[in-house]
Amino acid sequence: MDGQDLVVIALSGVQRFIEESRSTSDLRAGSRIIAELTEQAVSVCQESAAELVFPAPSKKRKDVGMPNRVVALAPAGQGTTLAQRATARVNEKWKEWLQKTLGRIEETPGMPAVTWAVAPPRPGGYPEQWKEAQRRLAARKQVRNFTALEARNGPCQLSPHWPATTKPPKGLPSFERDTLSAANWLKRKLGRPNDKESVSPYGIPSTYGIASAPFRIEVLKNINDPDVTEQVDYLHQVVQDEDTGIHIPNWPLPGMPKPQGELAQWLWRHGGQWVYTDSWSAESLAREFRKPTSGEAFDNFSRTVEIGRIAAADLQKIMRDKFQVAPPSSYLAILVQDLDGMGSYLSEEKNLSHKRHTEISDQLRRVAERQTELLHDSALLGVAVYAGGDDLLAFLPAATALAGARACRQAVTEVSPELPTASSALLFFHRKYPLRLALAASREALAAAKNVPGKNALAVSYLRRSGTQETYVQKWALPDHNDPEALVCDRLSLFTRSETGARLSPGLLRDLERDSHALCTLSLDLFTAELQRLVHRHTLAPTSEQQKAFALKAAEQLRLLGRPTSALEDSEKISEQSLIAAARVAVFLRQECR
Repeated sequence: MDGQDLVVIALSGVQRFIEESRSTSDLRAGSRIIAELTEQAVSVCQESAAELVFPAPSKKRKDVGMPNRVVALAPAGQGTTLAQRATARVNEKWKEWLQKTLGRIEETPGMPAVTWAVAPPRPGGYPEQWKEAQRRLAARKQVRNFTALEARNGPCQLSPHWPATTKPPKGLPSFERDTLSAANWLKRKLGRPNDKESVSPYGIPSTYGIASAPFRIEVLKNINDPDVTEQVDYLHQVVQDEDTGIHIPNWPLPGMPKPQGELAQWLWRHGGQWVYTDSWSAESLAREFRKPTSGEAFDNFSRTVEIGRIAAADLQKIMRDKFQVAPPSSYLAILVQDLDGMGSYLSEEKNLSHKRHTEISDQLRRVAERQTELLHDSALLGVAVYAGGDDLLAFLPAATALAGARACRQAVTEVSPELPTASSALLFFHRKYPLRLALAASREALAAAKNVPGKNALAVSYLRRSGTQETYVQKWALPDHNDPEALVCDRLSLFTRSETGARLSPGLLRDLERDSHALCTLSLDLFTAELQRLVHRHTLAPTSEQQKAFALKAAEQLRLLGRPTSALEDSEKISEQSLIAAARVAVFLRQECR
């Protein structure tokens, strides 16, 4: 082992490239591009006499993704050649993709950006090589190439640091209007769904498809009901009609079982957008699909679109009246997770060996596979953009988001309690809200969670279409002798559902915002009594008994959620900031998680 070079190869600018996306398919395609480029570097290591340390081999890489860093041990003196071959292989794959997508190769400075470092054999063996490789890699990343490019067609709309390509790819759909760089056209083309494929490693459903999934599952359960069939058939006919021309191919959710029958399969895969009545605006659809916006042609188009709007409204009414199913939620959630201090963990003396790093690499593989398996289950209806073991980005319907955050956090401890703790952020956002802004907000929420003393925290945020937002941050586990196993997401979940139909009124926020300062100066007993009174006053329920029962539970959870995040503070104290944030999030969850 002492006679081997330690080689570290990293792809830089990964998060920026992935998240400079307009759609979920752009996002997923960006993630898969990075994964496949990393696989090119891995393949060079596997073809040579090098021994792979990170990442661990996996048969499920197309589902779980690939870390953007490769660590290998090569025969002494061969490390530099190995790193150079891996870099060349990555660049060759990138050019191959550009040629296939655009029919030519264009400059994309900084993409792919491969940085590598080699630590030759030295006294102290692997631990000293690891430290040296990290120092060299950090130094290499400080050296940048700056290439001046002329933006004759203006900047790329997704990545302004790149110029827009001189000529977009052929065969674009009529609604495609973006002006993109060569790198982003590659993402767009790889992620774009079509009607021939039902599964692709590059594609995931749209925000509409994810947000409406729980509602569509209920519709599919009752698809043989004549009233349901009739309305879904109306939607199908209008969307698929060639004269209307508003069909948008989509990808199905992994957790939604494929149903039998053409009509049910259309709803399963393509119907996510069309179960919302506000999707049926003739003016908006005409602009999107480049149709006349006035005159007789527009009048005819408007009448056809109105049939779709009425069908969507009638379908929601039938599901509510006959099957007690609420309308589709307009919200979905982004889940981001990051293991706390992973770099320091790898450099700890107890972990700093070739054997231990190999074990950790395999543990991260198992975490990624388990998280992906959980997210793609029918119980959660989620979809992973990438799962690397030490980090995660996924989407979930609003109704299952808290359960998904809990499951993905638990997956880490199930694989190995020795791994670092996980901090997470859950951002609820409107299906029409710009995806890039939502992703940026989720990163801010994750930063807030990781800023909690001791980390190991969850941030729950919402971002309304109007721009109104709130973030509640708390340690994953709150001290509570009555329910020591409950996590913060379990406490918030009380507000997402109620078998009795009890719910909080938004009026609670007005009273809490007005009186919170005075409330937080009371003794714990007086504070609890007054909070119970306020919550009871603003609880709506079918009966007074149900109102009282829900109010007592809700007040107790708000009291616990209102504790300070700092472990240095008295756990019995109430933080005014935490209490208000928790109440705002609780009201939001009750309104939108269905």
